[in-house]
Parts: sequence; C-alpha cells; structure tokens
Amino acid sequence: MFTLLTVFILAGSSLPVGAVTDGGTLVINEIMIDPVESSSVAMGQWIELYNNSGSWVNLSEWTIVNQSGDEIQFSSLVIPPEGFFVVGASSITGENGNYIPDAVWGSFSLSLTGSLMLSGIGSDSQEFFSWDNTWDLIPGASLERLNPGWSAADQESWKHSNTEYGNGDLGTPGHQNSVYSNGFGQNTWAFIKAFVH
Repeated sequence: MFTLLTVFILAGSSLPVGAVTDGGTLVINEIMIDPVESSSVAMGQWIELYNNSGSWVNLSEWTIVNQSGDEIQFSSLVIPPEGFFVVGASSITGENGNYIPDAVWGSFSLSLTGSLMLSGIGSDSQEFFSWDNTWDLIPGASLERLNPGWSAADQESWKHSNTEYGNGDLGTPGHQNSVYSNGFGQNTWAFIKAFVH
C-alpha cells in the first residue's frame, strides 16, 4: 500500500533576499530507527537532512520514500547552505524523546530492516540506501553518516551516534554528527571506492 502524505510544518526558514535557489545536494545525514527514551518507538523516530552544498535548497522539490512506499512531500521550506533539517514522527517533546523537529510526518515510519530514497522532483538527483541487522544498529542510538559527501549505500559510511540528546538516546538531530570524519586517509579511500564502483 502506498501512502502519500504532506509534512506539517512546525518551523522553517524564509529565503533571504538575493539568495539563489538553483538546487544543490541534499542528503540523508542521520536516522533514528529504534529509540528507547520516547513514549514509543514510532513516536521517537526521525530523519535528518543535510544541505551538502553552497546553495539554498527548496524542500518542496524533494521527497523521501520508505521501504513500504510511504512518501513524505515537503512544503516550500528552504535549507541554507550546510544546514540541517529534521523531520520526525512527533513534535511533542514528552513523547518523542525530547528533541524539537523542524517538521513532522503522518503515517510514515522506519523499520529495523528498511530503506530510504531521497529524490529531487523532476531531476536526476536521487539517493537510495537500505539497511538490515548487519548494520551498526543499536537500540537507543541513531545511525549517523560519517561524512555527507560519502555514499549512503555503503554500510561503512554509517556508524551509531555516541552523543546523548534529550531524554538519553544517542543522536545529534539538527547538529553535526558525533562520528563525523574528514580525515585524509578515509577521504582518500572513499574517493577510490567511488571510482571503483
């Protein structure tokens, strides 16, 4: 069953005067699949997007689709260059593990064995990755991307967070990832792997 839903906006940025909205690279940077400090697993789930470019990105031009075909469509909100945007299941801090999302989804959810696809509407911009029990999944910890420039489909690009937030889960919603790496050796290896695939 495919569910199409529109995100309810809680907060956002307006485009500054003179800003260029010619797109950019938007990536999924962190996901909370299995929270333990929220009122339920479903209420504490979230996805963090990161604008990995020097241009403003209009979210109305992007969608996220999960393993069940459920889809998140965004309103006309923009993410500044190198900015973060968190969309989650609940805006109520007493039930979501005590963080503040930028937007909430409806019947969308994440699974312990699942997938996500981030697509630019009307463009070739697309990112897809799937995970299972061989990934670095730990109850109460988000999966963080080591570097937003690295392939999301590569399991080695993801590690569980080691920074506590809110009521005690591990993650960095809306902030740079705790496992962020920009080391020369790792970047060189990522560069080589990008051309080998």
